[in-house]
Amino acid sequence: MKRESMKPLKILILDNNREEQSFGSKNLVNWSIKTAPTGSVVLVRRSPDQDLPPHDLDVDAVVISGSITSCMEFNEPWVKPYDQFVTEHIKKGTPILGVCYGHQTIARCLSRMHGEEPKLRTAVDAELGWQEVRITEESQLFEGLNNNFITYESHYEEVYEIPPGVKKLAETDRCNLQAFQIENKPIFGVQFHPEYTVEEAEKSLASKIKKGVRSDWILNAGKGEKLYDENVGKVIFGNFFRIASGQ
Repeated sequence: MKRESMKPLKILILDNNREEQSFGSKNLVNWSIKTAPTGSVVLVRRSPDQDLPPHDLDVDAVVISGSITSCMEFNEPWVKPYDQFVTEHIKKGTPILGVCYGHQTIARCLSRMHGEEPKLRTAVDAELGWQEVRITEESQLFEGLNNNFITYESHYEEVYEIPPGVKKLAETDRCNLQAFQIENKPIFGVQFHPEYTVEEAEKSLASKIKKGVRSDWILNAGKGEKLYDENVGKVIFGNFFRIASGQ
């Protein structure tokens, strides 16, 4: 269905970035503008600055960004109200797409909603670079993608066990849970970064190499021009906003 014929959405982006140059989650804003229904409104609020909107703010979709914050650092003052905000929207069934730290956030909140400790850990093998993702179950979120697709990864931590009430959608060789959906709700998490441009991804990867991260964690450095597929972001964000619009 064409964007012009879908209901405009009020989209809330929760920006969890800690690097000043990334404040505002510009890549997520750009994808929202490019793929959401025509006439949609995009709001950005910064979780680490405790800039969350009221819980009863009427929004049609929430997109949660990544962060260099550890998903296991629960004592930072902004994390508790942020988790409470996300939990309320999970309960309401608001369409949510969590990316990387956002994916881990949804899993963390779900576990606690079920009275369990979050199943989060430092990854045995980090994924930093261009990685092949395998779709393990059909999903509206991935309609239009090949069963195996390449995208950018940048994470040292992971959800190591499928949270309660969730169906697994994708995996990689190094990470068992690359994408999931809450059963019967339009709420999704993806561990990878479909929002990154090739330039942004290669710059991020070069910075990690310069800092001396383990060479076996680096995946296909410098090959972004060949491996990047803009269709991955176009499909995932386009499908998410189509789902959020009720189509």
